[in-house]
Amino acid sequence: MLVASMPVVALPAQHAGHASAAPVAAASGDSISAMASVVGTSADPARFGERLSELRVTQVMLMARGGRGRTTSARFEYAATLNLERWTMPDGELTPAIWGEGFVEKRHPHTVLHEAMATLVRDVGLGALSVSAGKGIVPFGSDDPMVRPLVKYPANHHLAQLLERVTAVVAWRPVRTLALEASTFNGDEPVSPTAMPQWSRFGDSYAGRLTWAPRRAIEVTMSGARVASPEFASGAGLDQRKLHVGARLVHPSRGAYVLAEWARTADMDGDRVAVRYRSALLEGAMPVRGVVAALRLERTTRPEEERLVDPFRVQRPHSDFTVKGMTRWDLLTAQLARPLALPGAVHALALVEATWASSAPRLRPVLLDPADVIGGRRTWYVSAAIRLGAGRMPTRVGRYGVARGAAAAARPITMWHDAAHPGHAP
Repeated sequence: MLVASMPVVALPAQHAGHASAAPVAAASGDSISAMASVVGTSADPARFGERLSELRVTQVMLMARGGRGRTTSARFEYAATLNLERWTMPDGELTPAIWGEGFVEKRHPHTVLHEAMATLVRDVGLGALSVSAGKGIVPFGSDDPMVRPLVKYPANHHLAQLLERVTAVVAWRPVRTLALEASTFNGDEPVSPTAMPQWSRFGDSYAGRLTWAPRRAIEVTMSGARVASPEFASGAGLDQRKLHVGARLVHPSRGAYVLAEWARTADMDGDRVAVRYRSALLEGAMPVRGVVAALRLERTTRPEEERLVDPFRVQRPHSDFTVKGMTRWDLLTAQLARPLALPGAVHALALVEATWASSAPRLRPVLLDPADVIGGRRTWYVSAAIRLGAGRMPTRVGRYGVARGAAAAARPITMWHDAAHPGHAP
């Protein structure tokens, strides 16, 4: 895939028990970068017992990052990302168990304006404070899957992240090892890649995240959110209460990456829980002798909704407030990747990735069982892909201002173009 990315300021080593205030770090220079993945996928079965194969260009991103300022004074930062999947995968991407924004068993294209955030940062009496505003990623859950090693998105994409919202974020870092973020945003999810947020709904939803990084390589997070009517742009739908706990390791020299997370989303009918969805995920990657091995284990429950004539699409918004069922998905995904040598600032990664997925209904009576549409309770997805990136690959996406300062080591884990020399952080 081709990927847009930017440089991120590396953090100084952190020490457990370090209690001194966190000074404002120097802003990085301006950077423009790009990325994309060319992915061929075969799924068996995929639809009514049939095998389907496709070739897609996914995660086509153009990114700009930069800032102005010094360590001893306030600074300004900006982050902008364009996503071109509207044109490269308008009908979605075959992905087992995934759902959201009108797609099912296919990942939806993201909005063209994926991110446009401006941030002001300065030292305060105790630590450092930042204020960010624009369209971007809400401080809830884990990193955007775009900057994680596996090319296929996890099924919990809509349980463990809140993307593409108009948001205002206040972040405070009292010490180097700790960051607190609070935000308000519009609850409605995009209904198409070109959809604009419902501006009148800005401020109807809230989220907060606590990040503790006792070592440079390790971080632990806890976050929660109240999201107003995400499925109905008019605001007339069920609200959601979300909770996420996660731990992340990115070893600065050995190249090891591990993410463990647990997420829960409850659809609320007033103060009553209508239904709960849960997810547990463990993924990791490690470069060994010039080859990167990655693995993901996931168990996620999801809603089942009435499908259209196209079995990969559901009505959006729903015709009523009920779901036709709930399905638990167990997924095992493995990947082998090898960085390719290319000249200049262009990076490439050739990879093979396979997913085994199994489904089981969790609500009775079962009004809609995805096994009837797919053609079985178990399915295989096998992909071969080339990832291409120009410029330095992004290390983190979705953390703004001082919230970046208490995060695990800033090491690229999408491209692994330095996998043959894991001690070198580009």
